[in-house]
Amino acid sequence: MSDTINFNLSNFTLTDAVLPYFGGTAGEACRLAATAYWEKQNTTFQQQLNEVMMTDLYKTAKSYCQPQIDSYNIASGVVCVLQQKLKGDYNMTYGQFWQEGNVYFDGDYDLATMFSQTSNFTLVGGISTCFADCYTGVGPGCDEFKSFIPNYGKVSVQDYCSLAWGGIDTQYNEIKLCAAKAIGEPSNTNLTALDYVNIFRYQSATQKQCAYQYCYPVLGDEITNTSCPSNKTSSSVGNSASTSGSENYFINNW
Repeated sequence: MSDTINFNLSNFTLTDAVLPYFGGTAGEACRLAATAYWEKQNTTFQQQLNEVMMTDLYKTAKSYCQPQIDSYNIASGVVCVLQQKLKGDYNMTYGQFWQEGNVYFDGDYDLATMFSQTSNFTLVGGISTCFADCYTGVGPGCDEFKSFIPNYGKVSVQDYCSLAWGGIDTQYNEIKLCAAKAIGEPSNTNLTALDYVNIFRYQSATQKQCAYQYCYPVLGDEITNTSCPSNKTSSSVGNSASTSGSENYFINNW
């Protein structure tokens, strides 16, 4: 799906941006333009998401998780600006990788995508301990989904880091964790409500560490060694967060 947008980065000075952490007014304008372009296509997928967004369950989650949605939008604005700034220097955009276009530049829509994945937050759905491994194919954290992701392994580590995809994935997982707290009702009777939330807490934690280990490996190791002093690691790309001490820590403390 095309993710072309009507946005000219040269119209912005980026004086209030702190890339790759904050996109400022340019980031917000970029992501809004990207989302508006996607909405004009009026795809079946968009119509399905709109139906989800009309439900009381969605509205409850959105109300509870608005701070996380706002943080997601900031992160997506950064990705949007970097994609415009570095245009031509990377293999594919974030939307092209996931094949649904610019829907992922809007936190409200991305929250809506989670309802089918989790059967309205009654199931866990698939768990990837490292989205970066889905993009690069370097580590084992996405092996479970390899056959379901057509673009698996087609993104270089350099592109993943320079386009700040780890930021948008981190905030995605924060929204999902928040929604699990707000409306989660596990259908598995062997899971308590806390168990259910902790699965998403575990995924959120490993994703953060994974992103750091890809792009800021020294900091990634420090996070692991501080959180799990008995499982000190020396990590590198190719030995992702999914195989580090933090995974055992969160599994054992559910």
